[in-house]
Amino acid sequence: MTPRVAFVNGGILGLLSYAKWLRRTFADDRDIHAEHVVLTEQLSLTERITRRVLCQRLWPDPRGWRNVDLARFRHEYHAGLQARRRLLARGLEHFDVLHFHRQATAYASLDLMRQRPSIVSIDCTQRCAMQSMTSAVERRTLEPNVRRDGQIFRRAAAIVSTSEWAARDARRMYPDLQVPIHVMPQPVALDLFDVRWVDERRTRVAARPQCLFVGGDFPRKGGYDLLEAWTAGRFAERADLTLVTNWPIGRTLPPAVRQQPGVESTSAGWRDAWHAADLFVMPTRNEAFGLVYQEAAAAGLAAIGSRHNAVPEIIEDGRTGLLVTPGNMAELVAALDTLISSAELRDRLGRAARRKIEIDASPDAHRQRLVALIDQVMRHD
Repeated sequence: MTPRVAFVNGGILGLLSYAKWLRRTFADDRDIHAEHVVLTEQLSLTERITRRVLCQRLWPDPRGWRNVDLARFRHEYHAGLQARRRLLARGLEHFDVLHFHRQATAYASLDLMRQRPSIVSIDCTQRCAMQSMTSAVERRTLEPNVRRDGQIFRRAAAIVSTSEWAARDARRMYPDLQVPIHVMPQPVALDLFDVRWVDERRTRVAARPQCLFVGGDFPRKGGYDLLEAWTAGRFAERADLTLVTNWPIGRTLPPAVRQQPGVESTSAGWRDAWHAADLFVMPTRNEAFGLVYQEAAAAGLAAIGSRHNAVPEIIEDGRTGLLVTPGNMAELVAALDTLISSAELRDRLGRAARRKIEIDASPDAHRQRLVALIDQVMRHD
């Protein structure tokens, strides 16, 4: 029997990339009959009103007292309510397996998970949010999220983690958790990144290397750290930097730096940006996984990333790129200097990154493992 699967997706940022991949992969598929619930699509008036009420900011978020209005829990529970309504509207009886990407989409469906075997996909626990909290008060505001995540994880038939780091952290936070955790890095649409780009870069050997930053939340992704390092290292004399972000940076950019807003993922402009680059840099201050590092590897680029959470699983320091300590300006300047100075090193690291991502994030391999897992949880429920 062909399993009927409801893929529930939050529909924001990297989540939407996965939703698009699932749609392409399981369109007219013989192994899976897939239906897709993407929470950012076709919002009804009721859903818009509910979002406005539940996600209303009730506190100005001064430093040390952020989230005291439980904004994070309200946002995540809202996603869960919306997912539940849409699943019930389609008819739970039509599905054999529920697949929640990420755990917040299951926040209001504990009873539905009891009725149907469910897979929950994670890229982090609430510890990732705790890392950005500045006081004990702020950290305590995450306790409702921690409890609800634990309930979701224990109710799941299986958990899919994008990284070994997230899987280990889930075990540490919930030591009684008996649910199997399967580490499956998010797949990358390798066909969007022409493997010949690597050879093209080697032949063009730009006199002024083109550096690329791609990131939405500019402060969290280390964008301002990058601008400071760019000025401190006087890199405008030797290279150019493109910032692909819609963030209102709010300051005059240093020489040889330009912002390129309005670039949508997988668009022609997005692809051109990856093609034109000679190296990628995003010195993030807080990241769970970092899909953009996977994309840099798929583009065959040497990358500078942060020694933080799951990032070292994507960027192997000295082999596929360089890692720096978040917020460490001296390390970031040194890493930029190293890659800007050596076309040979950029080429070697970029080629190794492409080979690694072809193995780690192969769409075909991910599909096969996901189909096998769906079949497993359905048969063993």
